[in-house]
This record gives sequence, C-alpha cells and structure tokens, in this order.
Amino acid sequence: MFQRWAEARLYRKTMQIAVAELRRAARTANVLEKLDALDTAEQKLHDAQWLSPDQDRARFEAGLGEIARSRAQTLEQAITATERVLDAAERQLADPAAMLAPAGRLLAFLNHYLPEDRRVELLNARLLQLGGKQPPYAPVPALQEIYHRPDAPVGCGALIGLLALAMVIAAIAHIMC
Repeated sequence: MFQRWAEARLYRKTMQIAVAELRRAARTANVLEKLDALDTAEQKLHDAQWLSPDQDRARFEAGLGEIARSRAQTLEQAITATERVLDAAERQLADPAAMLAPAGRLLAFLNHYLPEDRRVELLNARLLQLGGKQPPYAPVPALQEIYHRPDAPVGCGALIGLLALAMVIAAIAHIMC
C-alpha cells in the first residue's frame, strides 16, 4: 500500500520535472542549456513510463517525439554556435579558456548525437588545435538505476515489525513508570 502511494507520488514528481525541463528548454535561447534541459526531460519521461507502465503509452511517445524534433533543431544551432565560439577564440576576442569550455561541452552533445557528422569532426579538430578539452558526455541517470523496488512482503513485514517494536517500547515504558 505504501509502496503504491510512494511510487504514485514519485511518478507525479517525475512528470513535474519533465514538464519543467520542457518549459525551460522552450524559454531559453542558450543552446547548451536547451540541450541539457531536453536530455533531462527525455530521461524523466522514460522514468515516468518505467514507474507507471499502465499509463497511456501514446502520450509518452508523443512527448518523446517532440523532444527528438526539438533536439534535432537545437543540434543544428549548436553546430553554428560552436563555430562562432571557436572563431571568437581563434581571434582572441575574449579569454580563450573561457570560450573553449562551453565549446567543449557543446561538442560533447554533438559527438553523442551526431557521431558521424563531418562538421562535428572538423569542430573537434579545431577545439583540440586551440588547446581546448572536451568533457565526456554525461547522460542523466535513469531512475531505475537508483530506485530499486522492494519486494511486496518486505514493506508489510517492516511495518509490522515497527508496530511490534513500538508496542514493546510502550509496554516497557508503562512498566517502568
């Protein structure tokens, strides 16, 4: 009983996070922030689907399809943005180290989603030539890696054990008074 309640609450919270991240992605003009928000929203939709597989699957598929379309557009913008940042770093319009860090993060997304794109390979070469480093792509951890459902009797057994312990403590306290 408590497990169902907790998982229903976890499902609602997960969906709230997914919606909030989709809104953040829609509001921002920052390509890096948008890609990060889309990744988080996608994983949270997968998590919600895992938590409640009996929900309408078509809703989840529609949301994931919209995320994929938005990501495709954003990746094209990311290529252009990375080119501009690397151009500015080459011309030393600002501190090159400050320019290369976000370019490296953008390239981590680009390498993950567009590994075969020739433009991305050229951007990688430019980044390395300028002395930049690309951090590894860090996916949003899946909820099923973190949350492990307990067996049904374990939850009931623990509740009964806690009640028995409370009764014993109450009895001892009553005897000592």
